[in-house]
Amino acid sequence: MSEAVSGHPRFTPQLVGHEAAERGFLETWNGGRLAHAWMITGPRGLGKATLAYRIARFVLATTEDAARAATEGAGLFGGPPLFDPATPPASLDISAEHPAARRIAAGSHPDLLVLERGLDDRGRPRTEITVGEARELRPFLGQTSAAGGWRVVIIDAADEMNRNAANSVLKLLEEPPAQALILMVAHAPGRLLPTIRSRARRLALAPLDDARMERFLTARLPELAPSRRAVARVMAEGAPGRALTLAQGQGPELLAALIACLDTGRPVPDWKALIALGEAVGRPDALEAYETLVEAWGWWMARWLRAHARMGGIGQEVIPGEARLAARLAGARPLEQWVELWDRLSARLRQALSANLDRKQVLITVVAEFAAASG
Repeated sequence: MSEAVSGHPRFTPQLVGHEAAERGFLETWNGGRLAHAWMITGPRGLGKATLAYRIARFVLATTEDAARAATEGAGLFGGPPLFDPATPPASLDISAEHPAARRIAAGSHPDLLVLERGLDDRGRPRTEITVGEARELRPFLGQTSAAGGWRVVIIDAADEMNRNAANSVLKLLEEPPAQALILMVAHAPGRLLPTIRSRARRLALAPLDDARMERFLTARLPELAPSRRAVARVMAEGAPGRALTLAQGQGPELLAALIACLDTGRPVPDWKALIALGEAVGRPDALEAYETLVEAWGWWMARWLRAHARMGGIGQEVIPGEARLAARLAGARPLEQWVELWDRLSARLRQALSANLDRKQVLITVVAEFAAASG
């Protein structure tokens, strides 16, 4: 699937449901007191990177238009000015046909640098942003803007920087170059250095409500079966990007297969089904499937633990057998023990990725230990 089809933030001009965050940025822009660093926070899939690219597109396009209007008095091809300094912008909307927007979509805008995890020696994504990658920021921000205005950096995601990379970015935040704008996407801002958090203005994105999520999915995926849409909406928990991934990916099916492995009524899994699931996500070409399963299981555990803490049922069943499994788990041990167990098991599941372990064997071992705890 191409980036354009998959909805990469570079190609996504609109953002759903975060008008307050956009207004917060615009107020500082129009007031002439723009902060050099912004931290865009919230769970994965809410649109944090989309907002970062919208801000970058807006800043670069608007300053280009202002410079052109000042020097030429007209827009492209002799038309009217594209920027009116007497009228403060009321929106971050920029046409996809604007030259700046087209360069950003192509990944070729000279005044935009995106810092994200690179590839290791085997061509696989690293688990963190390294200091070598972070050091690219200083020479970039030290150059003169091609349009004579702002230079913009997007860090996606800032909480994926290792400590040395974070310290390198901190030095820039302490003494930011003139007209440098640093936009940090953060899924878990608590993992960042407090000194970084204190030097960035925060834009916190909140989950969308069910009604808006339903409208979003209906508009984006009109052919999707209502039952599939309901599963994606519930599992996404207000995150539109995550809902699209779930609706179009394997998440619900993989989670259903895992629930079936555990829903045996006994403290042992369905070994045949578990081995088949392990083989499906453990193949060399199934890394994405394994990551999807780990994320889906983490979502289900958070959903069930919240219900367990309320001493109630799991609510609307979206995965076959989950209510029965949840009831059995709740009667097996106290909440604190389940939280401690899941913290340990989920760390082992993630370690299979960072340490390049046998994913099939790790999954089978973890599921078996989880099942044994339900006896």
